[in-house]
Amino acid sequence: MHAGEAIAKAQAWLRFGTSVDLTTGEHAVRIEHDRVREVPDGWLVPYNTIRALDGGDRLASLVPRPMLLVRENGELRRPDPDPDGLGPSVPVPFAGQEDWREILEPEFARSGVAYLGVPASAVLGWRKHDQAGGPTEEIRANPGYRPGPERLGHPVMETRLEQLLGCLEARRFSRERYLAGLLTATVHIPVDPRTERPLSSLWRENPRALAVFSSSRRVPAGTVKWVRMDVLSFAAEFPGTGLVVNPGSVPSDSVTVEELTWARARWPVLRAITRVVEVPAEYSAPVVAVIEQIRAATEGIDPAAGLRDAAGKARTAGFELSVEDCQRFVLGRAWEQRNGVETGGIASPDDDIEGQSWPEDLGANGLVAGYDAAGRVRPHASASGKFFRQDADGVRFAWRRIAGAFAGFAAGEALGSAVDTVTWPEIKTKFGEEGVVEPISDGRLGPLTRRLLFHTEGLLRALPPRFGGAASGRLMALGALLSRPSPDLLEGWLSRVPEIQDGRSEPPPVANDVTFLVLGMVAALCGGGPDSDAATAAQVGRLLATGAGADGPTAEAAGVTAELFTGLFHTDAPPPQVVCRRVAEREGARGPAVAALAAAVRAQVEQIRPDTEELDGFGTGDTAVDALGRAMIAVSRRFFDPRWAMRAAVNHSGRSAITGAIAGAVVGARAGVPGLPQEWLGGLGRPGLVETVAGDAFWHFSARSPAEDERFADEWARRYPRIWPPSDAGGMGAGLAGGRPGT
Repeated sequence: MHAGEAIAKAQAWLRFGTSVDLTTGEHAVRIEHDRVREVPDGWLVPYNTIRALDGGDRLASLVPRPMLLVRENGELRRPDPDPDGLGPSVPVPFAGQEDWREILEPEFARSGVAYLGVPASAVLGWRKHDQAGGPTEEIRANPGYRPGPERLGHPVMETRLEQLLGCLEARRFSRERYLAGLLTATVHIPVDPRTERPLSSLWRENPRALAVFSSSRRVPAGTVKWVRMDVLSFAAEFPGTGLVVNPGSVPSDSVTVEELTWARARWPVLRAITRVVEVPAEYSAPVVAVIEQIRAATEGIDPAAGLRDAAGKARTAGFELSVEDCQRFVLGRAWEQRNGVETGGIASPDDDIEGQSWPEDLGANGLVAGYDAAGRVRPHASASGKFFRQDADGVRFAWRRIAGAFAGFAAGEALGSAVDTVTWPEIKTKFGEEGVVEPISDGRLGPLTRRLLFHTEGLLRALPPRFGGAASGRLMALGALLSRPSPDLLEGWLSRVPEIQDGRSEPPPVANDVTFLVLGMVAALCGGGPDSDAATAAQVGRLLATGAGADGPTAEAAGVTAELFTGLFHTDAPPPQVVCRRVAEREGARGPAVAALAAAVRAQVEQIRPDTEELDGFGTGDTAVDALGRAMIAVSRRFFDPRWAMRAAVNHSGRSAITGAIAGAVVGARAGVPGLPQEWLGGLGRPGLVETVAGDAFWHFSARSPAEDERFADEWARRYPRIWPPSDAGGMGAGLAGGRPGT
């Protein structure tokens, strides 16, 4: 289509597309021919009143100045009127025709790249509007809709370049459309801190290209400085050079010199506007200022000690410390140094802490509560949920996934507790059409979360780091012991923490109770060691639940839950819906719990009914199997948005606390602690307690467990006294044979 054809299409709509001819009368409009220009999605045709164009009457000018977008196929649309113009265009209605308006995938609508064009695959459906322009309840689904990058499970996209890469991968955009958007997108290039030239390690030859990164979070650990520039600036500064975006990670792409040359020639009106030199937060002026203030106020304090290592750990874990994170860390490190706290060890009850002085508000001073074997609070510098404070590597699991799962479990339970066992109609009556959307917390950890913590403590006391399986009878006995602890059993450190009531002291659950799913999640923790896998964890989950009193289907649900979370805890875990599908479709998989996961897989693909209808359509919502199915239906549909996923998981007629907790754990395993709603976490009681137990669980089954490290073994045994002493266990890794609970 040429400019003249686009103008003719727009002119026809101005004359005949509305109820009146807009080109005649006192407020007649006219197309601004000299401002018509081509854009990736077609031709932009602006128009304004004749009085404003010819007479210079500013008051007669239309604001914002209207435009029509004429696509190659002749379709008329209205571009985003916002000043940045990055939003999606919308179809233009025609007088005398029904007004069906697009329902866009929300993630695409706010992506910042929708201005390049709205593909049919991003349209969920259409909603009919009445003659007055108001929405009706009549909706048509789009059979051509395809999930976008977020819903396919792509990593979190923080920049326009990452959104472009996602749309390219999901086939939302053609290569040509992607290149058009790429020109004004920004890349990050690590540079020498003195010369500010690209690091030599970034250059590629044959063909010549430079490795760049799509966001500051993705630059390699140890980077001191980078240049952030748009691709047009890159092409001008490095002529004859292609791009290798995010080498070795996802999303990634290689752009040749020829492609850049073609794109620049195709869109010559675009201009280079961005080139700035930046440093990571740990080197930033605001952080340096806080460090200097602390040094000036307290002699002998070096609050920057460990900051760069902390930033490197965070990057390795997939996160980036913000300025606020760094300021919290140095503030907390200063408190540690004032109180003589050594880093890297395990706090012991033998430590003399009488002379220590800590602020009442730990969080406001960059601190988080840790605990020693006596249950005493032992503050340490905050990691902002972005790295593990100990130097430990998982065998198969990642700390960020376990910590995120535990935090998400607590947040999801807090959200669902307000409507636990309440019907959906009753929820709407009390909270409105959207149901409960924020946790109503009393500042204490919920009973399910307390159960999670105590079961985890018991598992660490019973299973060795190199656990690889056990005799069925012994695991069943352990399940009974974890759920109904003997009064003669030596207490662990959790029982000594003030205000933390042991959730296991509640009456034993019925045989199909939802709380047996907690044992399944805990059992997953042993599935990432050197001698264990998902099958090991599933067996442990089934037997623990059986020993605790679960019936057959419920014990199987605990085993499936263990298998599910084993996959989610993996360092390179795929998106939750992929893990769910693998478990549901595993050879030989059968039974009600597997059917529950299969229902979640189906619901993720179909997306026809609203979330609440889909959840309430699966079982009664009162059993462990039903709760697992409902939680995973919500997760499979909404995992890409943790807040949305947890809300979907609790607004139904059933056991909302457990469905919220399981859903929160799943999305938390994927997003990590930083990806969860921070205000929800802030409302939880004792967040440091949850973080401590999660960290201990990861460390216990890590590549170098403190139980086997001579530096920590004695204190670890004191912290987690064996339920079965080693002499009676008969080699727990080979089987829980012989022995009885220790005292």
